[in-house]
Amino acid sequence: MLLNDLSYIPPNNEHDEPTQGDISKTSNELTQATCNEFEELYASANEKLYPGCDYVTRLDFMAKFTYFKVKGKLTDSIFNEMFEFFQNVFSISKGYKLPPSYYTINKTFKTIGLGYESIHACEHDYCLFRGDDNKYLDFCPVCNTSRWKDSNTPWKKVPKKVLRYFSIIPRLQRLYKSSHTTKEMIWHATGKCMEPGKMQHPVDGRAWKNIDTKYPDFAKEPRNVRLGLAADGFNPFGNLSQASACGR
Repeated sequence: MLLNDLSYIPPNNEHDEPTQGDISKTSNELTQATCNEFEELYASANEKLYPGCDYVTRLDFMAKFTYFKVKGKLTDSIFNEMFEFFQNVFSISKGYKLPPSYYTINKTFKTIGLGYESIHACEHDYCLFRGDDNKYLDFCPVCNTSRWKDSNTPWKKVPKKVLRYFSIIPRLQRLYKSSHTTKEMIWHATGKCMEPGKMQHPVDGRAWKNIDTKYPDFAKEPRNVRLGLAADGFNPFGNLSQASACGR
């Protein structure tokens, strides 16, 4: 649905919503590589998994099996062995179009902004092994704890702790690429309070209005985004008796 919406322009632009044409005026031109990636992704979203298959597309299949991988806590090697077996049973010569490996699936999802950055972290959370000062260190500069589970292994070293950083920018961009979510993203500029005197949306609050007054150029753009941090239920290591204890 998202891919089909990328070039969508609402037929009735009643609220002066930004159209695809408006957005393109302020966007950088797509590189040829980006265009090629999108064409491949669009093809996967509409490509049948095998001739006559109406149940799932190739992209649906990849998304579902990625979910199974996470839910079952499967390692990359086991996942790849599964797909190697699938390739032998459901071969391309028979018309099946299964992805060859987890790397292929991961690369596909990164194209639509679903990727993340893995950052090694100190076992005791004192530092992140990133940046010019820390990215090549083998020991934490604060507690001197080893970065690796086994520092002497002849194979690829495995970090003790990994932080997965999900960049917010491509995720916000994705919300504006769909005609369905775009309306919700600009509701603060186009919607109307049905019960005056009551706070139905943060836009009705003093904090929102204060930002509008302080930054008028930012406020007049209907696509502006304001982020709020909700801590209720935040339990980073799962070691608290109640899931919502940190938020209270």
